[in-house]
This record gives sequence, C-alpha cells and structure tokens, in this order.
Amino acid sequence: MRRPMFLKQLVLAATTAALASVMVVSVAAAQAPPNPPSRFVGNIVVDGAPATAGTLIEARIGSATCGATTVFMSGGEARYVLDSPAADPVGSPNCGADGSTVTFYVAGKQASQTGSWANYRLNTVNLTVSQAVATPTTAPATPVVTPAAPVAGNSGGGSSSPASVTELMLVAAALGLAGVGFASRVRKS
Repeated sequence: MRRPMFLKQLVLAATTAALASVMVVSVAAAQAPPNPPSRFVGNIVVDGAPATAGTLIEARIGSATCGATTVFMSGGEARYVLDSPAADPVGSPNCGADGSTVTFYVAGKQASQTGSWANYRLNTVNLTVSQAVATPTTAPATPVVTPAAPVAGNSGGGSSSPASVTELMLVAAALGLAGVGFASRVRKS
C-alpha cells in the first residue's frame, strides 16, 4: 500500500527538479551581459607636438560624453586608450551603436578626426588638434578606469555561457528521465 504513495512522491520530486532546472536556465538566459564598449587607440599631436601627459581626451556621440581618458607617454609619443560604452538605457542611453560617429575632444578642443563606433574591432584613430591648447585639462579627481579588452570565449564574471546553459538542460532532462524510469520500475514490482 505504501508503494503508490512512494511512487507519487518520487514523480513529484523528479518533476520539481526538472521544473527548477528549467527556471534556472530561463533566468540565466535572461541575464545577458551588457554589450562591450568600442575601444579607440592612437597617438595625439597638438600643434605639431605630442600632447602633454595627463591631458583629458573625451569621446562624444552627439552631445553626450561617451568615454574619457588621459594622455600617456609611450616611446616619446603621446598615446591614448579610450573605451566608449554601448548604448544602455540606464547608464549611457545616448552612447554607442554600430556606425555612430564619435567626435574626439583634446583638452576641450575638437580634434580633426572622428571615429566610427564598432565594438567588434580595435579602432585606431590618430588625433590632431591644430588650435593652440593653453593649459592641459587634467583628469577628474576620480580616475577613469579602462577595462581590459574582452577575450574571445571568455564568459567573464561568472555569467552563464551557452555551453553551461546546455549542460544544465541536459542534467535536468537526465534527472527527469531517471526519476521516471525509477518510478516505472518501482510500479512494476
């Protein structure tokens, strides 16, 4: 007499495990990571000479500032590395979308060159400013952090990759089928 009760409990446990696995997979798929930024690099020349180290560089898309960094010296050249974020309704709604024109400002003066926002390649834009820059503007009190370039195949930060979602689904299916198989064997005996 206890077998039907045991069988019901086993089927209920297997069903609950399968549903919980599906819910975990759904939540993992819904929490997609944000789009990566578009990275711009190059050298900076102001009135024919390298820009001063610490000079502020801004990237603007329309009137929105979409990334800032400072000049650093490397091998006698004034260089910059700047990440311009992708459009994000919360943090940067007017920023990067594929093909957006990025205008650069060196110490508040517009550079002669512009870039095209694309987060799937490294964008090299060497900047020149023909107008005299009186005093270099230094970086804000809080440092601008430039994240490392994304590495292909790196899921980073513990987010679920497609492989782990597939693995979760396979485990859930295996648990469900094992529970049903066990229940049918118990029922037959």
